[in-house]
Amino acid sequence: MIGGIVGLVFAVILLVNGFAALRRPLDALVRYDPFGKLLVEKRGEAFTRRVYRIYGFGMVVIGMIVAYVSLGLLRG
Repeated sequence: MIGGIVGLVFAVILLVNGFAALRRPLDALVRYDPFGKLLVEKRGEAFTRRVYRIYGFGMVVIGMIVAYVSLGLLRG
């Protein structure tokens, strides 16, 4: 029971962060990220945007999987 509740909290956090990485403009994403700023300087904006999109998509997928498993724990 507790594992399911904790898992749902983590799933919500993962989904929020994933959708934020997908929807925010690049300037907002690299504002506090030194690695992102370096990536923009070295590889350009298009590559950095693609990396953040892949990161966001991965977070959303992992969040969905965690939510599915957590709901299974709550049911059983």
